[in-house]
Amino acid sequence: MTTLAILALAAAALVAPQQPAPAAAKRPHVAWQRTFEDAMALREQTGLPLLIAVNMDGEVFNERFAGDVYHDPKFIESTRGYVCVVASPERHTERDYDALGNRVECPRFGGCTCSEHIDIEPELFRRWFDGKRNAPRHVGVDQDGKVLFDRFLDQSMQTAIDAIQKHRGTPPDSLAASDDVAALLARRDALARELLEARYRKADKASRSKLLDAAGAAKNEPFDLLRMGLFDTDPELARHAALALAKVGTSRTLIDIEDALARTADADVKQALLARLEALGRAAPEAARLAAHFAAAEDRIPAPWSNPWGDATFAGTRADVEAALDRAEAAIREHKDDQQLRLQLATAQVAYAAVLIAEGGNGVDLWCADAQRNVEQITREELQPEAQAARAISSWYLGDGAAVAKAAVLALAQPKSTRHPAPWLATTFLDVLLQLSAQQAYGRAQQDANASLRGELGRVQAALRLLDEHHAGGERGLLAGIGLLEFAGLRAEARQRLDALARRFPASVTLHERWRNRLLIDVGAENMRHAYARWVPSCPDQATAQWFAGYAALLAGERHTQDGRWIEAGNAYGDAIERFLDAAAKNPDYADTSHHFAVLALAGRAVIRHRRDDLRGAVDDLLQAAALRPASLDEDDGLQRKPRAIAARIEEQLRAAGHTELADRLLPLHR
Repeated sequence: MTTLAILALAAAALVAPQQPAPAAAKRPHVAWQRTFEDAMALREQTGLPLLIAVNMDGEVFNERFAGDVYHDPKFIESTRGYVCVVASPERHTERDYDALGNRVECPRFGGCTCSEHIDIEPELFRRWFDGKRNAPRHVGVDQDGKVLFDRFLDQSMQTAIDAIQKHRGTPPDSLAASDDVAALLARRDALARELLEARYRKADKASRSKLLDAAGAAKNEPFDLLRMGLFDTDPELARHAALALAKVGTSRTLIDIEDALARTADADVKQALLARLEALGRAAPEAARLAAHFAAAEDRIPAPWSNPWGDATFAGTRADVEAALDRAEAAIREHKDDQQLRLQLATAQVAYAAVLIAEGGNGVDLWCADAQRNVEQITREELQPEAQAARAISSWYLGDGAAVAKAAVLALAQPKSTRHPAPWLATTFLDVLLQLSAQQAYGRAQQDANASLRGELGRVQAALRLLDEHHAGGERGLLAGIGLLEFAGLRAEARQRLDALARRFPASVTLHERWRNRLLIDVGAENMRHAYARWVPSCPDQATAQWFAGYAALLAGERHTQDGRWIEAGNAYGDAIERFLDAAAKNPDYADTSHHFAVLALAGRAVIRHRRDDLRGAVDDLLQAAALRPASLDEDDGLQRKPRAIAARIEEQLRAAGHTELADRLLPLHR
């Protein structure tokens, strides 16, 4: 792996966990309801009017409403006589949930997530905006749907504030805080949901289990609570949550059902979730589509491809292919009518085109055209699958999708063939088939988002299995097939296949990016780090293995830091430091990038150590970072922090706390 390839990994995006990260003291805010459905149910239950606030970023009145008015206690008090929702098209934070399922509230509109204030707008627009999108805007709607006021384009913000004050209702006692779990699980208001989620965070395992089980019988769609359970680090609690979701999940929770299916290895849980999908699918096409994908039957790749493959005439290298070309051309000169030799020549010609593509050379079109001319001279029925496979491959190289699809059908059309195809031809044809099937599936999904992809999935699964049996297949084709599994929702299967590929292609930057992302999304940062730790001993090139495992550990440290899991973050950063330094020691070519990322890990661990009052350890880490690779002190880590800036902050805090001697040691790092 080259230094440039390794550096490319630095651009991998971070996303974001036990307890959420400690937040700054919350400003009071309007009690925004989370969804349109919650707001309508609450309006029906309480008889309160609906207050719709529309806001956008960047305009003076919008900024003053969002930054000041919506946090003013007097204004908030006036809104308690409403069911309140806010619509705003801009996103103000990267994520809606952390890796433990805790809600990440919008910093502009506390109480709701960014997706919630974005997703609610279309239905509000359809019902009450009269075809006009204006902001700031405040609309009051009574129980009967009558618009009480609709304030926008006013010269003064006070006009809307006064209208809100004038038309407010009287909030019922039923919306007050309560310790009664059953009562809270019957309510749909944001306060009840917040109280349940806070209760879960503070509870022990037994109490969490009871709460999740109760949620499985609730009528108020407690999906945020169940999401916390689904991503709990305790597998038993995650099981309780998944079974509860299988009872109460709706079409709004398809992503949660998909998440649960991606994480569980429990057959009973999987069966319950799939049964729920099938039930939802009777009314929701998107649920039926996902259920169909899990029920897809694997196709059988027919003969000759499923027969034992023949002897390898070449391995695909230039020398091998040139030798095969020479043999085939010499033989065909003496036996011009031998169609078996004609097939060998066509195969060698298309293989040479593949060599030219890999080398970035010219002449690909000519070699593909020669291969197709030879294929056209092959008329024997038993040779057609292999001849059409050569045509499909050459058409793929020429970018002729229609010809590829037609040839692929013909190449799969003789299930009783007794021939043993050449390994290069079989492998390359199946690689093309994987990519073609994925393209066809994506094209159909573009035309109909709810179209079942069962046919393409069955073909892809069969091709992947056959290639796996032969320990064959190219990275591009295999990743295309795995990508379709992910796209279709079969994430656990995709993750298992990526895990296997990491052992076949241990130095592939693309493969590792895909594998890390799949692990992070499905099983979380800590399990991702442990998966890499299990992978390292199986890799013959230990320097490469340690480098990639170190990078995974660095990402885990940053993710844990983002989520306030300080112990896990410190352990992950320490793991990253050790692995990067080991990679540098084992292979000097890795030293520069290893030291760069080790500097970022040292600075990240310094933050954790300082936070946990290991002041001397924090200073030592920063000094080691500066000595290891000074240029990296001014580079951002995945959390957009520079080690030099970290050192400056820690030095300032040490000095303010009276630790002058330690603070002085850091002065050279930022002055």
